[in-house]
Amino acid sequence: MIDSRQGTLYVLILPRKRGMSCIENVRARLDAGAATVLGAVLEATRRTETKVKVESSVPLSIDDIMEEVIRSEEGRTMNSDRVRASLAQLGCDMPSMTGIDETYSIDLKRILELAQIQEVESIVLKRYGREACRIFKLLLQADRVVETEMISKDTFVDKKDAATILHQMWKDDYLYMQVMEKDKGKQKYLLWAVKKPVLWQHILDDMYHAAINLRLRSAYEQEKDKEIAQLPREKREGELGKRFEKWRKIRLVLESSLMKLDDAILLFNDF
Repeated sequence: MIDSRQGTLYVLILPRKRGMSCIENVRARLDAGAATVLGAVLEATRRTETKVKVESSVPLSIDDIMEEVIRSEEGRTMNSDRVRASLAQLGCDMPSMTGIDETYSIDLKRILELAQIQEVESIVLKRYGREACRIFKLLLQADRVVETEMISKDTFVDKKDAATILHQMWKDDYLYMQVMEKDKGKQKYLLWAVKKPVLWQHILDDMYHAAINLRLRSAYEQEKDKEIAQLPREKREGELGKRFEKWRKIRLVLESSLMKLDDAILLFNDF
């Protein structure tokens, strides 16, 4: 059970960490300006909204946004036109008018969804390759079942190769498959789709398992080379120095991987 102090930390920390993950995704997907503006809007939203799940930012005037933007080092060189352009990149093409003020509210739910999609596409690319990623993107955009031949045609992937890729992704629970019949059951054909809620949960489960394995590996490395880890600086020479450097590099890789995984988990976890 979470006590009141833990609950307060939960409410304060999780929105900030999830927001940071979204900001870094926007930086990579759009540019630094859009990331700066999103960060400013999130900061202003946090001061008035403490819910963990917020679907839209609080409505802010362009002056309020500018005031928040220029507080950051990256935002000090941004003028109002650049901020408006960044807001448009973030989906705020047309401001609302409140009296004489133009106000903006960013669809944070959509930004989170785009970050999730990009993360899953990256996983598919690394795990199955470029052709599989093209197929996955097609099915994700279609948001319905699509027949194998149509998938092959629209992605320029050989039908036999497409069938192999689709079957492998289905076996790994990345795709939904439906068997259809025609000519009174004489012929069968397959339909494929991405079921986002099911897949997103599957991805999250995989991430949790990977995080557990990384933590176990990190603990193992720490225990295995405990003496090397505690080696005084003056003794890190020769063979001992090489062993320490090897241990240090392994630790850095494990810690970096775990941090990236924790950020990805924040994107998918329905707190």
